[in-house]
Amino acid sequence: MIDFRLYRLAFLPAALAFVAVMFSLEGAPRAIEPGPLVGSFEGDRATSLAREIVALAPEPDAGSDDDARIADLVGQRFGEIGAGATTEQSFEAEVDGDTTDLRNVILTLPGVSDRTVVVLAGRDSPEGPGAASSAAATGVLLELADTLGERDHDRTYVLASTSGDAWGAAGASALIEALPQRGSIEAVVVISQPGPVAPRPPYVVATATGEASAPVQLVRTAELAVRSQALRSDGSESPFTQLSRLALPSGIGAQAPLIADGLDAVAISAAGERPLPPADDSADSLSGESIDAFGRAVQSTISAIDLHPEALEEDPGAHIEISGNLIPGWAVAALALALILPAALAAVDACARAARGGAGPLSGIGWAAARSLPFVGALGMLYALALVGLVPRPPFPFDPRLFELGGRGLAVLALILLGAGASAWALRAQRVTGAAAPAAALAGLGVVAALGCLLAWLANPYLALLLAPTAHAWLLGAGDPSPGRAAAVAAGAVLACLPLAAAVVAVTRALGLGADAPWTFTLMVADGQIGLAVSLAACFIGGALLGSVARATAAARHRPAAD
Repeated sequence: MIDFRLYRLAFLPAALAFVAVMFSLEGAPRAIEPGPLVGSFEGDRATSLAREIVALAPEPDAGSDDDARIADLVGQRFGEIGAGATTEQSFEAEVDGDTTDLRNVILTLPGVSDRTVVVLAGRDSPEGPGAASSAAATGVLLELADTLGERDHDRTYVLASTSGDAWGAAGASALIEALPQRGSIEAVVVISQPGPVAPRPPYVVATATGEASAPVQLVRTAELAVRSQALRSDGSESPFTQLSRLALPSGIGAQAPLIADGLDAVAISAAGERPLPPADDSADSLSGESIDAFGRAVQSTISAIDLHPEALEEDPGAHIEISGNLIPGWAVAALALALILPAALAAVDACARAARGGAGPLSGIGWAAARSLPFVGALGMLYALALVGLVPRPPFPFDPRLFELGGRGLAVLALILLGAGASAWALRAQRVTGAAAPAAALAGLGVVAALGCLLAWLANPYLALLLAPTAHAWLLGAGDPSPGRAAAVAAGAVLACLPLAAAVVAVTRALGLGADAPWTFTLMVADGQIGLAVSLAACFIGGALLGSVARATAAARHRPAAD
C-alpha cells in the first residue's frame, strides 16, 4: 500500500525550494563598454597572413610537419616584437589514437598589472588547410600581437598559438596548466574560426565540458564587441536550452575545458560552435571581411577588459539566465533534490509497510534492480568494445564530424543492442518477468527509481532535475490491476522521459549532430565525458520504468498484484 498522504506532504520541501529559487534571482552583470580601440588592427594583413599560412602548410594536423612549420612562423613573428618575451611549451597529447609530441608558442606582453588576459588561437586542422578556421585564427593572433605590442596596457597579455585544438583542446589545457601566473588570469579569449564567407551564430561561444557557466560579464562584453565591430548579434538561448547544456555538458572548442576548469573563458567565432566542414574551410572560402570584423571584435573585448579599472564582476558560477536575471546553480540543485524526495519517501515507506506485512521488501528491490540488467548489459558491451579498440575514445571535446556514424558505428550499435537483448533473454530465462514479480515489487521499483535519480543528482544535479519525473512514474502502478492502469503506467513512463528527450534534442540541434547524435553520445559515454555514475543511474532508471510497465501489464492479464 502506498501512503499518498505522506507523498503529498513530502512536496512541501519542493514548494519551499521553488520559493528559494524565486528569491535567489539576481541581476546579471552588464557588459563592459569597450571604448575606442587603441592601436590599429589591420584585417588585410591578418588575411594575407592566413593565406601565407595556407600556402606554407596545407595539411596542418596536430603534430605534423605542417603544424611545425606554422609554429616556426609564429615563433619568428613573435620574436620580432621587442616589447614581449617568446617561449615554447612542449607536451604530449593523444592525436587520432596515438600519443604525439606537440608544442605551443607563447608571447608574453608584460603590463603594469600582473592581472592577465590570455588570447588563444589553435593552429591545427585535422582535415584540409583550415583556411577560415585555424589559419585565419593564427593570422588574427599575429596581427593582434603586432597591434598590442605597440601600445601601453594595464593587464599583462599572454598570446598563444596552440596545437591539438581539434583533439580535446589539448594545447589550451596544457598551456593553462603550465602558466605560472594562473591565479592572476582574469579572462581567456579564444579566437575561433574568424574567416568564413558566410558567418553564422553563435558568435560568442560560452559552453563547457562540465557543469559550469562562463561569467556573464565576460560573455556580454564579448557580445557587445561583436555587435559594435562585426555588426552581428546572438539570439539569447532559452532557459531550457541553458539547462540542457548543463545537464548534458557537451561544449566544443578550446573554451569548453577551460570554463569547466573554473577559468573565465569565452570564444569569439564567426562560424558558431561546431567546427567548419572542409568544404567551407578551404582557401577559396576565406573572407577578409569576416577576419577584419571578428578580429576587431576580439581586440575590442581585450581592450574593454584592459581599460576597466576593476576585475570582472563575480556571478553565481553555474547558472541559468532568465529575463535578465540569474538563477544560481545551487538553487536548481536544491529544487531537483526536493522534487525527487517525495517519491523516495513514498518508496521507503512502502518497503516498510511491505516488511510489516511479511511481503519481503528485499525480494522486491532485487527484482526491480534485476530489471536494469538489459541496460547494464548494453553499457558493459560498450565498455568492452571500447577496451578492445572497436569504439574510438577521442578526448573530449572532439569534432563530431571526425567520428561520424558510418558502417562501423552501425555495427557497434548493433552489438550494443545485442548485449541488451542477451541480458534481457537471461532475465527471462531466470524468470525475472512481470508475471513473476514478487509482492513487494512496486515498492522495490520505487526504491530503484529513487536511487537512480539520487545517483544522477550526486553526479549532475541539472540532469537530475530533468530526470525527476522518472522517480514518480512507478506510483501509477498502485491500485487494482486493469488494462487501463497498465496503459496509464506505460504512458506515465513515456511522459517521464520527455524532459530528458527534449534536452537531448536541444543539444543535438545546438551541435548540428543530426542522425549522428546516437553515435556521438555513445562516444561520449565511451570516453568518459558522460561518466559511469550517470550511465549507471540511467540504467537503474530505465530498468525501473520498464519494470513498472512489465508488472502492470502482467498484473492486468493474469492476477492482482500485491503492493
